Amino acid sequence: MRTLRLPLYFAAAVCMLPPFSNAQHAPTEPVAQAQSAPAAPTLRALVEAAWQRSPLAQTLMARRHETAASRDLAASWLAAAPTLGLSERSDRWTDRRNARETELSLSAPIVLPGQHGARRQLAERADQELDAQLLHARLAIAGEVRARLWEAAAAREVLAEKSDHLHHVEDLADDVDRRVKAGDLARSDALLAKQELLAATTDLALARGRAGEALARFRLLTGAAALPDMEPEPLPAATTATDHARLRAAQAAATRARAAVELASASRQAAPTVALSMRRERDGIMPDADRSIGIALQIPLSGKLRNRPAEALAGTQLATASAELAQTEAIVDSDLALAQDQLTNARAALDAATARAAALREHTALFEHAFRQGEKPLADLLRSRALTHEAEVAVRQQRIALALAHSQMNQASGILP
Repeated sequence: MRTLRLPLYFAAAVCMLPPFSNAQHAPTEPVAQAQSAPAAPTLRALVEAAWQRSPLAQTLMARRHETAASRDLAASWLAAAPTLGLSERSDRWTDRRNARETELSLSAPIVLPGQHGARRQLAERADQELDAQLLHARLAIAGEVRARLWEAAAAREVLAEKSDHLHHVEDLADDVDRRVKAGDLARSDALLAKQELLAATTDLALARGRAGEALARFRLLTGAAALPDMEPEPLPAATTATDHARLRAAQAAATRARAAVELASASRQAAPTVALSMRRERDGIMPDADRSIGIALQIPLSGKLRNRPAEALAGTQLATASAELAQTEAIVDSDLALAQDQLTNARAALDAATARAAALREHTALFEHAFRQGEKPLADLLRSRALTHEAEVAVRQQRIALALAHSQMNQASGILP
């Protein structure tokens, strides 16, 4: 039995303490080198690392160039690119009087004053919407980091409890083996203890695999190899959702949609075109050429019918954004109320689990004493230990659940680490 304990403890230690795995292979290195291991990252640093690795974040950051270009375009008074024209007229192939006319023109459509203000307002609202989307995306990534973090923490606690349970089962199996050899217990008791030992070994291997999977998902999201200090997040003093990032993103989308409606209403009249021309004329009689400068204004004759599709589309987008804003408000309020209930339930569950574990520890201690005195059979002791082990696991899990409830409360309140 003793030969099995050392490799199992060693494997559990390596799995539970990944930052110190190198020190296990080099025990002769100085202690100062082991103490120079990098500190575990904070939750804020983990969220920042996940943000840098997120494709959505990179896409939203790249959209800043789009909004900057839209602002520059909206600041211009030109509705489209200017047009440069050159015309030449001559009677070389007709009357042959050596008459010649050359004209150079420059024309451009000009944005109306109302359209210019609406375009600039829409560009500003789009920029504000992007800022709100960036904040919302960062909050969503923080939620993923929080979920993966406490998932890995819960798996690690289960692994630690399974390892500790195996330690107790090994001690019990050794004690039973000695008493069987001394003739105090039957061979069936030794087989029962061995069965418990094999079951505990299997549970430890399964817990090690689940902990590895949870840690792999955490590493994939954040790129970090170690978990931070597993302390519950501090809760906000007041739980309000007025400044929630998700709500701000929905409000910004609705505001941008209203600006799009105003621009569509201001664009019922097409942009007029202003042209400046310079003409040079010479006929066959006068030796000198005549030069003149002309100014032209073209006003399109268009009515409301031409702009109705654009106004209808803008109205549809506004209706959609308004509906999504109302739904977002309801979702944020519901998530906040649900997080508050989960926090209350997690506290009550932890108190109950702690009291149950204390009672079962006392119960098992009495059974162990009775077993040593020969007053209780081994089966009763194993059942009591199994119940105590289950209670200890429940306490650890409820501590993680309470810390997770803290994170969910901050997530529902829109608080970034």
